[in-house]
Amino acid sequence: MSYSNLQEALSGYSELGNVNELKLKDILSVHSKMFGFKPYQAFLPPVEIGSITLVDQVVLMCFLDLVAPKEVLEIGTFKGFTTRFLLENSDEKTNIKSIDLPKSAAEIISADQEEIALQDGDYNDDYLRRAQLISGEIYLAGINESQSKRLELVKADSTKLDYAKLFSHLEFAFIDGGHDYGTVKSDTENVLKVMQKGVILWHDFSSAIHSDVTSYLAQVSQERPVFHIKGSLLAFTIIQ
Repeated sequence: MSYSNLQEALSGYSELGNVNELKLKDILSVHSKMFGFKPYQAFLPPVEIGSITLVDQVVLMCFLDLVAPKEVLEIGTFKGFTTRFLLENSDEKTNIKSIDLPKSAAEIISADQEEIALQDGDYNDDYLRRAQLISGEIYLAGINESQSKRLELVKADSTKLDYAKLFSHLEFAFIDGGHDYGTVKSDTENVLKVMQKGVILWHDFSSAIHSDVTSYLAQVSQERPVFHIKGSLLAFTIIQ
């Protein structure tokens, strides 16, 4: 990763104690200087709740290029939309592990009211777990053999895994699993234990219903610079 270019671009925005606000243009400018005019594989976002937006896709794409990670972690596979995006746009030597709860942990979930899911964060998580249980990773259907070989779907509680056994060179982590304070904190701390350098991205920052993500990152910003891309639900920090 070109930390010098990225740090230079972020130097005027980086303050401890607050989540720093960036424009998408700030990240695109760094990317443009390094890669010029570069195509990428984009997908129209699903209309269903629980996925990422086009702006989120662009941010993830920029960091995939800037970091060029050997290992990628996604917490929260859901239906595999973001997983597929990461596969399509990462290097053919990049290994991706995506973690989601096993079916046995979600079989009793009865949250099936979308209108409630749009108003209550905890109910929203249960609603999405139920949806994933019913449909599975539908967006991973049709991936090619090469992509399949570098993807591992880990069915486990992300807060109870030994990350040191899972990763030897983790450089890119996308945290979008459980959105309660304790889970986000645990997932982040587990990543920090094994990531020597790279980027951590969190989804649902500034979400109206997942306020714990925003609250937790406000705490993280006391110790390390955290950035939010305006117009997206993504926040990130650089590890170096």
